[in-house]
Amino acid sequence: MPSMLRLLRLRPNILSLTSRANRSNLPSSQIIHVHRVNIRRKWFKPMNFIVAGCIYYMCYQVYTSSVLSTLGRWLDDQEKHLTEAERQEIEEAEYDPIFIPLPFTMRIVPSEPYKSTDPEWQAFVRVSKDREKVRGIQSGLADLVRKTASTHPILLRRCGGNMELGRYWLDIQYPSRPPPTFVRKGISIGDDGTYIAEETVDTVTAIQVRRALWPSTLTMSLWSFSGALLKQNASNFAKLFGYAPTHPDTSFQQAVEKLKKSTGEPNSKTPKSLSSANTRAAGNSSTDPTSPVEKRSAETTPDPRPSTTSSGSGVSSPVPIIPNAEPGKPKSAKDMYGIKTTQEHTSGPWIAFKQTFVQTWRPIGGFPPRGAIYVAGLVEITTPRAFITVDVAAWWDPKTETFDMKSTNIRLKMIRDRTQSPLR
Repeated sequence: MPSMLRLLRLRPNILSLTSRANRSNLPSSQIIHVHRVNIRRKWFKPMNFIVAGCIYYMCYQVYTSSVLSTLGRWLDDQEKHLTEAERQEIEEAEYDPIFIPLPFTMRIVPSEPYKSTDPEWQAFVRVSKDREKVRGIQSGLADLVRKTASTHPILLRRCGGNMELGRYWLDIQYPSRPPPTFVRKGISIGDDGTYIAEETVDTVTAIQVRRALWPSTLTMSLWSFSGALLKQNASNFAKLFGYAPTHPDTSFQQAVEKLKKSTGEPNSKTPKSLSSANTRAAGNSSTDPTSPVEKRSAETTPDPRPSTTSSGSGVSSPVPIIPNAEPGKPKSAKDMYGIKTTQEHTSGPWIAFKQTFVQTWRPIGGFPPRGAIYVAGLVEITTPRAFITVDVAAWWDPKTETFDMKSTNIRLKMIRDRTQSPLR
């Protein structure tokens, strides 16, 4: 029995015995060379191309036999039921070619100057010789400006109603050439075949596309905002090292900040802080001008002084209570302290953004019609309280004898009060 168990015992691995035997013969140190092998696969295999071609051919045959042949049979059946009149009408009908515009191919094309034989130039000659017509054009534009100003709510609130037409200085100019046009290239598909062609684009559409692709007004406004914010941060960083500019800052925002600091001094005659809730209470002549928030804070804290900590304690001051917040109402995002601080920090750059935007923004009016006459100048409107001066530029069309409202530009120039009293 023991001999049988001895025979069934596992024998040692021959490979392990060989490695043990040869381990003593290896040198103590050896150099191992590593060779990098780049295996490239054969990209061109004729069999793959043959199989793919057979699959595509089979799919094409299935599509033509199941879809195109069905549509062809249906068209043949419909054609059999057509009358001779309908058949002739279909043959004589001319279909407009399909135009597919290509992107970034729009360009402006200047027009050729007018000739003496052109009907537009002859209309200019007739209008220039008719003095009554010229005065009628000028008075018509002035009355149009008066009607437009009388419907403006801000002017009505500032200057009052009963607007009457005063003096006006309007000049008439006859352009030497028609306005330019916009064209773009595209692929035209029609009966003559497929080819590259140019198509005229509507002026308003072309200007809208250009403004969307190249937003120059928004870019300049963002540049002004970034520049003002960078200057403000650089000035604040320089103040940390004790450097302050010697020249006085004449910006409106800095003047407002200085005014707030001067009114917040303890020795000044005005109180240190005056909330908008107190102002509304004083305006409404209420008996108790204290707001509910201040009442609650006064009942809970006996010390009326603001709870501020020393600078060396390392504890920041508590979040200030917003006086306009209503009790029991959850705060909105704009009432958060971080957003309030961000708005105060970016108020100056935001003013620069709005100023640049107002200066560079122009409404999309488009070009005037061909053969229009340019009328521009100043119009004065009188009210019981003020004189309003308006700068206007418009185009008068001799064909319709009306002003083109799409290209008319009316801008307020100045408001003068009839009676001016001293401010103090």
